[in-house]
Amino acid sequence: MPEIKFHVSDAELSELNAAAASAGTSRAAFIRDRALAGMTTMDYNALVAGAVRQMHGDIPRSKIEHLVAYVINQTATSSRTAPCAIDRSACSRRCNP
Repeated sequence: MPEIKFHVSDAELSELNAAAASAGTSRAAFIRDRALAGMTTMDYNALVAGAVRQMHGDIPRSKIEHLVAYVINQTATSSRTAPCAIDRSACSRRCNP
C-alpha cells in the first residue's frame, strides 16, 4: 500500500491516538477512514453512475463527477464543525455543542 506522510503537533498526535483507541482501531485506519469519510473508490463511482442515470444522460458525466466531489467535500467540511464523534475528554478542539 502506498504511504502518505504528514506532520502533526504533539497535541494532535495525542488526540489521534485517543480517538483511534476509543474507536477500537489503529491510528492509520482511523485517519484513513476519516480522510475518506468511509467511502471507497467503488462507492464514489457508484454515486456518480447513479447520478448520471438519475439525470438520464442530460448532464455530462464529468460535470456530475465534479458536483458529487463538491458535495462530498462540503459534507466532510461541515461535519468537522459538528459535534465530536470522539471522546470529548480526549478532544482539545472547540466543538459545537
